[in-house]
Amino acid sequence: MDCLKNIVVGVDFSYFSRCALRQAARIAGWNQAKMHAVHVVDTSMVNHLKEFWDCKRALIGSQDAVEKIRNSAQAQLEEMVGKVEDASFHTDAITGTPFLELLRRVKDNSADLLVLGSNGSSDPSKGAGVLATKCVRKAATKVLLVRADHAGPFKKVIACVDFSESSYRVVEQAIRVAQQDGALLHLLHVFSAPWKEATYVPRPSPEDEQHHSDSLSERMQIALQPFESEIHALQVETNVAENVRESDGIVQFIGDSAADLVVVGTRGRTGIRAILLGTVAEHIVREAPCSVLAVKPDDFKYDID
Repeated sequence: MDCLKNIVVGVDFSYFSRCALRQAARIAGWNQAKMHAVHVVDTSMVNHLKEFWDCKRALIGSQDAVEKIRNSAQAQLEEMVGKVEDASFHTDAITGTPFLELLRRVKDNSADLLVLGSNGSSDPSKGAGVLATKCVRKAATKVLLVRADHAGPFKKVIACVDFSESSYRVVEQAIRVAQQDGALLHLLHVFSAPWKEATYVPRPSPEDEQHHSDSLSERMQIALQPFESEIHALQVETNVAENVRESDGIVQFIGDSAADLVVVGTRGRTGIRAILLGTVAEHIVREAPCSVLAVKPDDFKYDID
């Protein structure tokens, strides 16, 4: 992840946010990027409070009270980022809908990366939180979801390769992280054998099955060729695995290899609001027991207005 100029970090004051801030500071240090820490005071929460105050006929129900809430959040945000060593953040506590305001900050700051804790108050054992997952789908930039205790250097990085155009960017970003952290880099392709999915599909001979697997391994080597000059100093392993469901195979490999970052490409349709993440990427974001870096297509757009 080189050549970054602006990084936006969404902060909800959870432990995951603390990890996200520290990870963002590390990444920004590689590029001398500017960092923008944002906390969004949810409008719905403010409205509920105002209703309560109005019912109590308290003077605190005035608009001044809403500003006091925002100022209190701003102070808490400044206190949190102040504990991140060797880092300088622009801080901004605002009122609005968290999802929309985070995307606006990404747009307004021309952010190259949005960093979020994978969870806030939600149970991490049930996968990434709703807001984090939604931002992965819609943000028009790379999104890094940081798991708990992943504030430091990454040691094992997995790049998910499906031989699509977006795979080039996935490999590129994974190499950048591995270079910066001296991490072991796994290039992983998981395939589903069609002859095992349907009984009516003729099953090839064991020799043909092996030939198919070997050909995929060769394609993995070809995928690395554009990066030969960049990976000569890295420890790189290529892996081809079979699973009835590609996403299950990737998640299983993440667990077996004890990787702490997986890089995955997302798909989308330019100009269409109902952008889908793609079934494989969606499953990885929900189920991966590690941090996730989601890389978007060059023409990815989402209209937030």
